[in-house]
Amino acid sequence: MAKRTLQLSTGILLLALTYLLAGISVSGSGIHSQILPFWIPAGIALAAGIQLGYRYLPGAGLGSLLFNLLHPTGWQLDALTPELFLTAFIVAVGVTLQAGVGTWLVINKVGNPLALKGENQVLKFIVVVGFGVSLINACLGAPAVYWLSPQEGSAGLLTDWLTWWLGDSFGVLLVTPMILAILTPRHEKTTTRLYRRVILLFAGALFSILTANHIYLLQVDKQLQSNFSRDLDIFHANLNRIYQQNLADLRSLESLFIQNRGLSPGNFHQVTQEIFARNASVRAYSWDPVIDQENREHFETLTRELLDYPSYAVYGESLQPEDPLIPVQFVEPLESNQAALGFNLLSLEDRRRWVLQARETGRALATEILNLTQAPDEPGLLILQPVFLNAESTSSSVLTSQKQLAGFMVGVFTVNQMLESALRLSDLHGVQVKIWESGSEEAFYQSSQQRLTPLYQSGFSFTFAQQEWYLEVTGGQTYKALNPGVNLLQFQSLLVLVSALISTVILGMHNRETSLAYRVREQTRNLAFQAEHDPLTGLPNRLRLEQELDLSFHQDQSRLALMFIGLDRFKMINDSLGHLTGDSLLIELAARWMQEFASSAELYRMGGDEFILLHHLTEQENKTSSLALAERLLKITAEPIQAAGMQLQITASVGIAFSSVNSRDANTLIRNADTALHQAKATGKNRYQVYQSSQTELAQQYFELEQDLRQALNTRQLTLFYQPQHRLDDLSLCGFEALVRWQHPTQGLIPPDQFIALAEETQLIVPLGWQVIDMACQQIALWLEDGIQVPCVAINISPQQLLQSDFIDQLNTIVDAYDLSRKYLELEITETLLHQDPDFAFKQLKSLRLAGYRLALDDFGTGYSSFDRLKYMPLDRLKIDRSFVRDIDKNPKDEAIILAIIGLGKSLEIEVLAEGVETFKQQNFLIQHGCDSVQGYLHGRPQPSSKLFLQV
Repeated sequence: MAKRTLQLSTGILLLALTYLLAGISVSGSGIHSQILPFWIPAGIALAAGIQLGYRYLPGAGLGSLLFNLLHPTGWQLDALTPELFLTAFIVAVGVTLQAGVGTWLVINKVGNPLALKGENQVLKFIVVVGFGVSLINACLGAPAVYWLSPQEGSAGLLTDWLTWWLGDSFGVLLVTPMILAILTPRHEKTTTRLYRRVILLFAGALFSILTANHIYLLQVDKQLQSNFSRDLDIFHANLNRIYQQNLADLRSLESLFIQNRGLSPGNFHQVTQEIFARNASVRAYSWDPVIDQENREHFETLTRELLDYPSYAVYGESLQPEDPLIPVQFVEPLESNQAALGFNLLSLEDRRRWVLQARETGRALATEILNLTQAPDEPGLLILQPVFLNAESTSSSVLTSQKQLAGFMVGVFTVNQMLESALRLSDLHGVQVKIWESGSEEAFYQSSQQRLTPLYQSGFSFTFAQQEWYLEVTGGQTYKALNPGVNLLQFQSLLVLVSALISTVILGMHNRETSLAYRVREQTRNLAFQAEHDPLTGLPNRLRLEQELDLSFHQDQSRLALMFIGLDRFKMINDSLGHLTGDSLLIELAARWMQEFASSAELYRMGGDEFILLHHLTEQENKTSSLALAERLLKITAEPIQAAGMQLQITASVGIAFSSVNSRDANTLIRNADTALHQAKATGKNRYQVYQSSQTELAQQYFELEQDLRQALNTRQLTLFYQPQHRLDDLSLCGFEALVRWQHPTQGLIPPDQFIALAEETQLIVPLGWQVIDMACQQIALWLEDGIQVPCVAINISPQQLLQSDFIDQLNTIVDAYDLSRKYLELEITETLLHQDPDFAFKQLKSLRLAGYRLALDDFGTGYSSFDRLKYMPLDRLKIDRSFVRDIDKNPKDEAIILAIIGLGKSLEIEVLAEGVETFKQQNFLIQHGCDSVQGYLHGRPQPSSKLFLQV
């Protein structure tokens, strides 16, 4: 018993030491100081569990605990913290649990990777054990490190988690088979040569991948040295830009004071608020006039009246008898700076010294670093801008000259805000900034107190309003991780995928020799099955379906219902989660359907995400039973499903075709069901559609119309009609809406409701939209050339077009090409835009507004707008949809909605236009309730530009 205990203890300690040493050996393989992309110990732990048993796995947990306590602190025991202990413990538990689960799966489900038979089994080991089990510790350890004891080199939780997962997968895929080959007893080996070859191949692959990664890391370091110098130059330039902006703001205040020979509190408030709105680096501004001692009471009385501040008084006596007073008269923001009102700058020695220096130089002067009242915990400073008036003074004060000093414009700044603004403008992350004043050995500012391993370091001198600073910028692992030029994760992910491929190839080669005889025996039996079955799901394929249909028709079994099943938005799963996840979903879904419908119908896979369910109707069944079957299929498809270790939810669309006299061959029946499937998808998805003969004709017409529309765009068959818009206060013309028409060569003029939906579905709406914009700009330019006073022209913009990243640049190019002012264009958007990508849409709208375009929200009230979003939208006009206007004087509910929209527009100071006004009753109602403008047949129908101004 004691011998066994000693043997177990020794084994656990040896495993812990091996785990620790292996972790140290790859500790330089990544950017993060604790999360590494090629985690060899994960493979060692799993191999130990498989070959030695579960009882040795605590050794892996112990090795992990030691590594995660010692490595992050640089082996400094005094740097250990409770948070680090808790993190290391959680990771150790994850290591033990992951190795235990992997061991159980290999022993009970998947099999030893060196003894697997068949490529599918090898892939099962790669996917389930290599990638699947490795999720366990990634989901436990990465959040623990990120939240409890964050380390250098983190690029965010998701990246940390992905790196952890890939690292453990790498260890399992390459190291576990190699260690198993080493630990396999001699009597269990097929041949010693075969196992020796496996060890050499895996060791060579491991060495090659780690070497490639090391070479790439060296290249990254070389690249980042250059990037850091460039980033530092940009940061220096942006810091200087902010500084120059602050000086410019002070000079603008000085200039305004001189021009007006003074400022009122209201003017001072208005001007400074504009500065605050665009300059985040300033804390406060104050106006500090020069006041003679004998005018003190008069000045205090006057200031109380100006500020409506009865308690205003100058406090702090000047240090020299001949000195005047320089009290704070105005300060903004007032709420957070009231304590500064009345403070005399000449009452403190350092302030007096800076005042005299600014007075002597006549230029803006920055003080030394101060502890500001507004931000006592942050280093700050003042910039004093002397303000002189062109007047002589006979005073004997120390502050006299040929020009009279009126006072000082004073800016209050914190270093932290200026530095953060410069870093933000430079898009510079993960760096530490230190600042020294000239002649000082101790930095007065440090942007971060976190321990940093300096990888890139440089500095520069900076003159700040006659003060000399030195800035030192340091970049560590976090700078490297966050640098956009570093594609390390992508490269290392590729290496992990390569390792999976290598592991698959090596294991396949190894297993081929041991299972060759088995494959030969199974090959003949499987050939026929593979020819008629889908390799992924094992379901019968199209060939088998056609054989079944031909047999049914030959035997006159014509009572068939063929259900063509297509998964909705399955491509998004493949694109976002990967094809392995998509394949896993197809397998699980096919198994669910087979279990549900095995007794009532036959399931086939056509390829991709398309399946067919073939229902043979009995004499007692009719078409209703097939429809009920389709309903059940839709319901069970929509239930959550586990695939590739995650829970997914998907829906399906079904096209149903019943066999008949006209569809007694396989291809016709399948084609009819496919047509019905496309109709089901086009009408909303997650539903079934029964084939009708008219659908074939409709599909043909739809296709022909699409081809004609493409030709129309190439040959510019589109034309614009214009419908006038009138103000309700004087019925004057206030604009036009440009409405597109299609002058079809054979069908004549086609209204937009017959082709706009098609354009949106086929992505033709974007080139169509650009043609409309170009035609509208061309017409406006012609009107202006003819001397016609042109009101703004409204153009409808598709969400697909507006959400293009280069939309504003292309729009400006077109407008500028016609030399037009942007005020002539009003861009109409719909509420659906706000549901597709609201953040980017708001950004686009704000940029358009700043560029000078008018913005209108079309069909308001029909799209479920969020009022919380609406209040932030930079709109000029709300357009009440014609569906509400139509029933004025008929439907009180519609009238109530109109009143609410008008009230909303007035509250938000947005113009309101009503569409579809056709009667004087409707117009009078809108006038009575304060609507701004109207558009509709009452004042003019849409018509070509050639006829438009005949009525103006």
